[in-house]
Amino acid sequence: MPRIVDRANVHTRAYTLLVVSGNPDTQAMILEHAREKGHSVISASTASLGLSTFEMTQPDIVFVDVSRPEQDGLLLVKQICERRPTCSVVLLTDAGLVASTMDGLRAGALDYVQQPIHAEKLAHVLQRAIQRLPATVDDSAGIERLEYHLVMAPDPNSVESTIRWLIYGTAMGLVEMRQLHLRSALYELVMNAVEHGCLEVRYHDKIKAVAADQYDALIQRRKQDARFRDRRVTIRAIYDKPQQLLTYHIADEGKGFSWRAPENSGLEACPTGDATGRGIFLARSFFPDLAYNDLGNEVTIRVPLG
Repeated sequence: MPRIVDRANVHTRAYTLLVVSGNPDTQAMILEHAREKGHSVISASTASLGLSTFEMTQPDIVFVDVSRPEQDGLLLVKQICERRPTCSVVLLTDAGLVASTMDGLRAGALDYVQQPIHAEKLAHVLQRAIQRLPATVDDSAGIERLEYHLVMAPDPNSVESTIRWLIYGTAMGLVEMRQLHLRSALYELVMNAVEHGCLEVRYHDKIKAVAADQYDALIQRRKQDARFRDRRVTIRAIYDKPQQLLTYHIADEGKGFSWRAPENSGLEACPTGDATGRGIFLARSFFPDLAYNDLGNEVTIRVPLG
């Protein structure tokens, strides 16, 4: 993720690159060039390892080898572009692979570079990839306030991707550890809004369903139930540059809950009868001024940017 580095008194952006290739010469060339520019490089030798590495590290730019085996590389390009369309993807190709190069570009890749890689071509392609990366609000001097209004269906499978989008859209200016704290807090609070708020899944019911490998079936039944199927979770994210403050409001259309009970339970992270307390405990550990409305179906957390 972007950070500021000082090289010879010149401030430049530094980025994280992921190179998915089994070609050691390609990996070495990109590593050498990237380090000269102050960037960091992560390598993965296969497409399957590349996907898991991408999910864990959230790189800014990904180089994907579509020459061997090309279908695995093309699938990885599609998966990356679906998960994070703003990520710059560059194809690593061999001479004669016109069809796979075209398929990769149509799948969402930005550019391509042919192997064996020449330093001049790599420098040009990498610069183009950097220029295509979206600027954060911090980089845009004229923007003082940014607001996002998200409405999501009560589907636990959508929570992780929603949180990734929120972090990338609003919190890339935070230091890495603070981002991790925010990601954890938002995940707990949004998942609580989905499961316990909209779908009214009780703690013991969830535990029993998970133990019996019936959790997905339980969620599917709740989503189809006329009492719950039209409920939604609403997330408002507000980036206020003059105030140096990020604010998130997470509301669900459920009945609410007695949030003061888990708040007053001391260090009991997961009060008996409801997992909601665990989510509040974790989130409040990172953001002490977390607050619910009286009904208990809307929570607000504020994140100082300074």
